[in-house]
Amino acid sequence: MQNTKFSKLIYTLVRTVNPIISYSWRERSIILLSLLTGFYLTNSLLSFLLDKSVNTIYLAILIVVIMELSIRSLIFSKSSLIIISINNFRIGSTYALILEAYKLGS
Repeated sequence: MQNTKFSKLIYTLVRTVNPIISYSWRERSIILLSLLTGFYLTNSLLSFLLDKSVNTIYLAILIVVIMELSIRSLIFSKSSLIIISINNFRIGSTYALILEAYKLGS
């Protein structure tokens, strides 16, 4: 097969999707649960703290910094299930934070 842009695209897609498909149901469910847990906990925390009189800008910055430090401080291998779960928790948390900002219009 010739090395064209389309073949590189197909190779990249296969390389990206293959680990997701090759995981067992246990690993896939842990990954999905960590994503949804990150979204739920951050959304709950933000909804609770928005009712209080705290400065939400600093709270949002603090949540993002904690999530980034949590994934960068770990020294495990990149394909570890723990690292993938923490990363998905971080993605869910960041998504909840951005969604709350859009809901508030800021």
